[in-house]
Parts: sequence; C-alpha cells; structure tokens
Amino acid sequence: MSDALGIVEQFVQGLRTGKYSPEDVDAFFQNPRLWRKPVVPTVPFTPESAQKFWQGVWNELWIEEVEVPPVPKLTDKQVKSLDKFGFLLVYVPAITEEQFPKGFVKPKWGQYLTEKDIERLPLTGQWVAVETIAKPHYDDSTGYADDVLMASVKCEKRFNVSHDDLTGGLLGKIAKVTGFPKKGTRLPSAEEWNLIGNLFNWLREHRQLSLPDLGSTRSWEWCANACGSGGRLVAGDSDYGGLADVGCGWHGHRRDNVAFRVLAVL
Repeated sequence: MSDALGIVEQFVQGLRTGKYSPEDVDAFFQNPRLWRKPVVPTVPFTPESAQKFWQGVWNELWIEEVEVPPVPKLTDKQVKSLDKFGFLLVYVPAITEEQFPKGFVKPKWGQYLTEKDIERLPLTGQWVAVETIAKPHYDDSTGYADDVLMASVKCEKRFNVSHDDLTGGLLGKIAKVTGFPKKGTRLPSAEEWNLIGNLFNWLREHRQLSLPDLGSTRSWEWCANACGSGGRLVAGDSDYGGLADVGCGWHGHRRDNVAFRVLAVL
C-alpha cells in the first residue's frame, strides 16, 4: 500500500511542477507502474551544449573534419520530451560507410537479402532526436521496460506493431505528445539505425553514458527503407549479426519479434 501511495505522490508532485501533461494523466491511470522509474536524463548536456559535445565526439572519431552546426531551436515541449521520453540529441553527419571510424560495425546488406532490392537512404547531415530505450529480447515478458512514450499514446507494447500501424497513425500520435515535427517524426533508416547503434556503443565505452547495445538482443526493429515490393527493412537481431543485421518484413505484418524506436528530424 505504501509503495502505491508513493507512486501517486510522485505523480502528483510532477503535475504540480509541470512535468506531466494532461495526456499523461490518462496514461498514468492506464498503467501507474510506468511511473515507478521515471526516465533519467541520458546525457549530461542541454540543447545549448550539444553542439560542443558532438563536435568533440566527431573530432575524436574522425580523420576528416566534420562541421557540427548549432542545434535547431527547440520548443519548451520538445526540450521536456527529450528528458521525459528518453530521447538523445544526435548530430548525424553526411558520411558514407567507407568513412566509418575504425571499429564501427557496417551493415551486411547482401547477407540475407538481394542488394538491388534494398532502398538505400544515404546519411544527409542533420540533427535528430532518437529514443534511447533499451531493446529487449523478443521473448522477454517485460518487453520495452518503463515505456513512458507508449503509455502516453495508449499503445500496449512495441512488438506486434506493423510498419503500416506506425506510418498509418501511431507516429503521428507520437509527434503530437512529444511536440516533434510531424513530418520528421519517423522510423530511422537502416543507415541511421546502424550508425546510431555504433555511436551508442562508443559513447557507453568512451563517455560512460547509459545507452543500450542495440545489437545484443534477439529482436528486430523496423526501419524506414523499402525492400522489394511491399517489404520494409528490419535490423538488429543478435542471432543474425546484431548491428550488422539487415532483414526484411512485409509492411502490413505484425510480428512478435519485430518492434521499433522513433527518430525525429529537428
């Protein structure tokens, strides 16, 4: 009983300080357990200091110079969403796989698929906000733990959600609750997913940041790329190569081993 009262008191205090929105009230009563462990900021920088942080990262990683521009102006709602939903500001430079830093794992595009059937989406150089929620095994009963974002859009879980479900309405709901641009709130491309997964690993080792290893679990996540007629790429299953894994699923199928993470172009 005391534990339950503590959760309620914590939530009420969050409402008083403006941490939670009206949408959160519905989500809280749908599943109060999600407020037992509020999202902790993943990185020790603000939007104002992110440019300096990433310039330092790319200078350390890169042989050729990468020029990191200022972070686009964010609204108050967007800034709150970074912390509340566990999004990380990342500058993704316009680079090719041939320019990857030493030790970064590249996608094996043709290992399980015919390369000519894959829609390639080159990295173009932009600021994004990407979810840092840990990627579980598909048969982990807890799923994506402490999933505040899904509670906010009244989605029970991330697995068994089709690509069509996402592009047909769910991503729009996510854009609304986060305040991120509607057109820019999307799935990462396989190219972005792979690079970000590599960056998470590097930052965990070299900056001691609490970020997940996206290639270490037996599950896939949807990507934005098309594959053949009606397929969409999936990535990340540890049984098929982890960060190097590139597979394909039918856009309308809901599968218990395919989930997703959200990326917002800023």
